[in-house]
Amino acid sequence: MIHNLSQVTTANPAIVTAKTLTSQGLLIAAFALILITGVIGNAIVIYVFGYKLKYRSTTELLTLYLGITDLLSSFFNPSLFIYWTLTDHKQWGFGKLACYIFPTLGPIMTSISSGLLLIFAIDRYIAFVTPFRKKLSQKTVNIAFTIDIFLSIFVYFHYILALKFDETSNLCIIPYPNDYSYGIPNCIFIILRLSFFATVFCFTNVKIYQATKKSRIHFSRIEDQIRRRKQTKKIMVILLTMGIVFTLLVFPRELFFLGYNLVCLLTNKSKYLNPILTQINSWLKVAHTANSCANVFIYSQMQTLYRKQIVRIFSYIVAFKKTFHLRFSSFQMSYSSKISQVSSCVIEQEFSKVLILSDEDTNEAVFFQRAQQWKTGIQT
Repeated sequence: MIHNLSQVTTANPAIVTAKTLTSQGLLIAAFALILITGVIGNAIVIYVFGYKLKYRSTTELLTLYLGITDLLSSFFNPSLFIYWTLTDHKQWGFGKLACYIFPTLGPIMTSISSGLLLIFAIDRYIAFVTPFRKKLSQKTVNIAFTIDIFLSIFVYFHYILALKFDETSNLCIIPYPNDYSYGIPNCIFIILRLSFFATVFCFTNVKIYQATKKSRIHFSRIEDQIRRRKQTKKIMVILLTMGIVFTLLVFPRELFFLGYNLVCLLTNKSKYLNPILTQINSWLKVAHTANSCANVFIYSQMQTLYRKQIVRIFSYIVAFKKTFHLRFSSFQMSYSSKISQVSSCVIEQEFSKVLILSDEDTNEAVFFQRAQQWKTGIQT
């Protein structure tokens, strides 16, 4: 998080204020869209792969874990960035403990997602490159996921320690990159994370591609062979798409932060006030955060079960809307009918009160006079 790029000065405050407000409005709209899409989409992922499927394969279990991780990331990351954008990093209303938790949740969840993608790749590598060996069991996947969580917390533990809460001004202070206790470990871990992910992901996918081209598995029926090839191609496309999207959305900001951190360390400057860097950093934040909802669109294109469930949910919503509209219309009609019945009864009672004649008043003139009084009363 490059908090120190958020404060920019210039000679014309009026122009800066207009540009800043426009930029902040666009950023808030982008983060809000990511928040809504990510929460709803990943909630459906958890529903489909966690509730609807009673018996899950290792791939479907990893998809469930990735959905849970992305759900948390798509909720906490945009919410925090929207809050900081609105307050301009000048206020923290969540207390001391939250200062050490909330800012770290986004980076940790992104790291967990990258680890899950690598477990995906290793699982597919074992399935296609060494098909006759023992595959990953669900127990092994659970252990790998647990290790992934602890490693992700470990690589950001220096960031947790570097966060400071100022009780006097009620501020959550983000560490400066030129602080050696924070800046040097940060650069090392960024290089290790990116290198490890790129190496493992490229190696496993190249090996899977070579194995599918030289596949020696023969099926007795042509239909089984075609089905096997389609399944292999589908899984390869999903894995490659998720890895490429993750790389395009996450790597740019990681590299940008690495370069900025190195410059601050080499020049021993705590921050650089530059409007261009501020805008680049802000929109790289958006791309980095959008990774939490990108997999939702990948699932909708690649997973038939997930796509069908989305269509079914929206059809339920449309059907509920129509049913509610019909019931509301019928309620309005029945209510109007009852009101008209009550009104007619009241009118009849008033009519009878006015027009009922006593034995003495049998004259037609008296009857006509009372009818006119009743008519005048109704009109008024």
